[in-house]
Parts: sequence; structure tokens; C-alpha cells
Amino acid sequence: MTPLEIKDYTARLERAAITLMRMSVFRKPDDLARRYSLPLPVVRYWWRHTDEKRESCDPIKPTPAEVKRIRRAGQALESWEKTKRNRPVCGVPLSSGKKCKTVVAIRPPEGWEMGCLATRCRMHGGLARRLIKPRKASISAEDER
Repeated sequence: MTPLEIKDYTARLERAAITLMRMSVFRKPDDLARRYSLPLPVVRYWWRHTDEKRESCDPIKPTPAEVKRIRRAGQALESWEKTKRNRPVCGVPLSSGKKCKTVVAIRPPEGWEMGCLATRCRMHGGLARRLIKPRKASISAEDER
């Protein structure tokens, strides 16, 4: 996934979470975060930066349009998978000529404004403080002696 796709994906998650909170499907951000395994500080941040107003929605007999919105928001949040096998791979070219098959890292809650997933794995700069320099392929004349 490109950084733009990751930001778009995170924005879809945010819209879905806010929709479910506004329609009173979940009373608190904590309940929503627990249900979909989202980081709790992120969901609280999303809700805190809205107007925090709820729509009047009859929980016993919602209209077909409301049912559709709730179902779509739930499906968007269900697509969020914390499991590694469903995340994209890193793809950095390694010294052996192959590409890194490690999955990308999930950013900590403080970095979710840049997107929920990093573009690389932990070892290749996904969440590292500095980038790891690749090893040199050529050997100097002094090293051969």
C-alpha cells in the first residue's frame, strides 16, 4: 500500500467509527474500540475532535437507510485486521536480491494522523528512529588482502 492509500484507509476507518458513534450504536468510544480491536486512544481522539452530537435514531426500528449506513460502517471497521497475515508486505530490496516479506508495522496511536499502517516493517524504517543503511555490495581492495 502506498502512503496515500494508507491515509485513505485510515480516513475510511475514522468515518465509519464516527458514523456508528453518532447513530448511537455504541454509547462510548471505548465500546467501539474493544469491539473492533482498534487502539483506544485513537477512537477517543476521533470522537473528541468531532462535535460529539448524536443523531436521533430509533434503535428498535431503524429506517432502511439507517440500517444500510450502520451495516456499511460495520463492514468498514470489520475490514480492519490487527492480524499480521492480512497486512501488506514491506517489499524493501534485500542484499540477497529478494524482497522483504515482513508485514508493515502498525503505527502507535500518536502517529495515526499519518495513517494507521507504516509503509515499511520495523526493521526497514517503518517505526525506526533512523533508516537502516544497506550494506555495500562491493569489497574494497584493502579488504581482499
